Amino acid sequence: MASPRRQTAHKRSQPGFHLADIPPGLLKLIAAFIVALMLLAGVLGGRAMLNNPENLSISRIDLQGDRKFIKDVDLQAVIDKYKQTNLYLLDTDTLRADIETLPWIRSVTLRKAWPDHLIIGIEEQHPVAFWGRERLMNQYGELFVAELPSMRGVFPTLYSPQDNGREMAERYLEVKEWLKGLPLELSELTEDESGSWRIKIKDGPEVMIGSEDQARRMQRFRVGFQQELAKKLSNVRRVDLRYTNGFAVEWKKSPVGSRDSMDGVTGVSDVKERA
Repeated sequence: MASPRRQTAHKRSQPGFHLADIPPGLLKLIAAFIVALMLLAGVLGGRAMLNNPENLSISRIDLQGDRKFIKDVDLQAVIDKYKQTNLYLLDTDTLRADIETLPWIRSVTLRKAWPDHLIIGIEEQHPVAFWGRERLMNQYGELFVAELPSMRGVFPTLYSPQDNGREMAERYLEVKEWLKGLPLELSELTEDESGSWRIKIKDGPEVMIGSEDQARRMQRFRVGFQQELAKKLSNVRRVDLRYTNGFAVEWKKSPVGSRDSMDGVTGVSDVKERA
């Protein structure tokens, strides 16, 4: 029979598990795996929490940007539909699109300030002219739908069936330059399907310019106005510049003794000779 000392020595020599026996590389791999599991659990838990719209719901909305024409009550009516949620669930694309359908809105930017703060930047349309009867034009030549009856007669009216707002704005400034120095204010500039220009003088006649040689024809009108029409302007209904060597005038009342009267249309013969 073996002695007790020999039995004890035999037990100590049996192999066992020791943490120090695990290779360092494997330890790092296990640690990384555990951390990854913890992070994944955190992400899944956070996402599960945020998927409930009652958690961290939007508590503050800031509206930024100057607003002269936009009604806050209209803005609020759109925004209120999206307030009962949180920033994670908020459909920003749909909210932006809904706000941009309102009149006077040019563009919208949305910024999330976590955890519950939404910042809405509003760029308002800046009107500079009417576009026909139903639309307005901003300073960039862009057209939009809005109502501004108080500015009828103050803003000029532009129109082209091509909806070329920027180009018509440039033409408007060009025609104003052609009229510079005359006691005339340009209130309308329109173009028809054939490309023919027409202007309207504020509290005065309309002037048919045509589709070609506009600068030369307006110079002819300038000379005719200074020599003949200035003192008779209140009686002029229309001036037609679409002639090769002169223009015609339609009077409100045909001048007494006019030698060139033709059914209310009088040719200004002396201007034709000088043109």
